Amino acid sequence: MKKRQRTGSRKAQVKIPFPMVLANFLVFIAVFGLSYVWLCSRCDTLGQEIKRMETVQRDTHRRMINEQDRWSNLLAPANLDRALKRHDLTMRLPDEQKIVRVRTGTTASVVALASSK
Repeated sequence: MKKRQRTGSRKAQVKIPFPMVLANFLVFIAVFGLSYVWLCSRCDTLGQEIKRMETVQRDTHRRMINEQDRWSNLLAPANLDRALKRHDLTMRLPDEQKIVRVRTGTTASVVALASSK
């Protein structure tokens, strides 16, 4: 035979309702706190990266200025003559007949000079 189920024999259980507003507030505070910590760590990481890149830029700029100074010193007329003598090169200005003068903005004269040769 089937056992009879007792429907009302359980003792009345006292349930303490947990307020949903408090639960939502606690979840919000936890999410907000974690996102704040994540943003702080991200900002610190980006700040360190910016400082590193600024030092690289400063070093590169310093090297560029040094190279420009070296290049301008090499192109000085006295240094250029010294370099030509060191490599046993003789250079002189071309004759007047071999100089081709090109005016800016007129491509027709360049084409005319090229076709006449």
